[in-house]
Amino acid sequence: MSLSTIVCRLFQLSTNHVLRVIPENIGIINTKRTWYTATKNDHPEPKWRPLRRAKILDIDLPDFDKERRLRRASIQEQREQFKKEGIPPIRSAEYRPIYLDASAEVLEAYVPPEGDGKATLMSRDRLSQAYVSLKKSVSSRKHSSTIKKYEPDFEPILFADIAQQRYIEAHQALMDRDEERMLQYATPKAFVDMSSGLRYKTLRWKWVEEIEPAYVVAIRSGDMLKGMTIAQVTVRMHSKQTCAIYDRFGRLMFGSETLPKDVLEYVVFEKLLTNPYGIWRVHSKITPNWLPPSDPLLYTFEKPLLKPVDDSIEDISQKQKVKVAGEQEKPTTSMPSQGDQVTSIPTLTTITTPPKVKVVGY
Repeated sequence: MSLSTIVCRLFQLSTNHVLRVIPENIGIINTKRTWYTATKNDHPEPKWRPLRRAKILDIDLPDFDKERRLRRASIQEQREQFKKEGIPPIRSAEYRPIYLDASAEVLEAYVPPEGDGKATLMSRDRLSQAYVSLKKSVSSRKHSSTIKKYEPDFEPILFADIAQQRYIEAHQALMDRDEERMLQYATPKAFVDMSSGLRYKTLRWKWVEEIEPAYVVAIRSGDMLKGMTIAQVTVRMHSKQTCAIYDRFGRLMFGSETLPKDVLEYVVFEKLLTNPYGIWRVHSKITPNWLPPSDPLLYTFEKPLLKPVDDSIEDISQKQKVKVAGEQEKPTTSMPSQGDQVTSIPTLTTITTPPKVKVVGY
């Protein structure tokens, strides 16, 4: 039997210890420490061993390097890791581009000259208007070249007839309450302006004839967003139209279906130039400050029930009114008698002194 075996039995150590015996100093050095001895660490009673075994739990220690590994891992590896842990995969950010097919304002609104539509072609006012419009046409030509980059066939003279037809189609759709067809000829802004207040009313509109040919007075263009260029063309229309509005009971509130009126309008048409399938639509209407206001709506009310009045009673009441009116016209020169109640004029002392309170008892 070797010396190491004797020492192990003496100190009750397991044979897993690697010992080295130094004969000179007779010392024992443990070169590889272990944390258990030869004695068993089991419960002496076998029936309690399952309960003692149940005390040991598997604890998931935090993995501080997990996030770093997930950031470096591919999308497929991340999905596999989330699937193991029962976590739904994180969706990647989806950026949707903003699409705008119309603007909400008028770019550099055209200012109509005062008295437009009343002067003849060869009058002095009309010639001055032509001179002012000639100076403003310089900027319109600049923006017209922008439109021709997207529409090479664009011509302001030919566009006026197309715009007039779109204007008529938009009002026909409004009269028929066809929202889908109306949005083809009017922008969302014009749709709200034209249809407001007509929910419980009936509109009857008709284009009779044009007094003067329609023509373009202003052209503007601009960028709403980067890569989204819009163009607005203002068209002057002088025509005869009939317009009538009825309430939900069929009573006339405004206008007439048989009497046409002269209408002078400055209508703004808009188009998104970067959209290859876009069309020119009614966008807004410019109302000059010097234009007289339109007729107000005629509202109807329920007629009150009046009781019949006897003629004799009416004559008596009329005589009393005449008598009272005559007494009011005559000045009162007589002094009041002693029996008449006279109201005293309040003075400063009566106003400042508080009223006396009558106390009963102590």
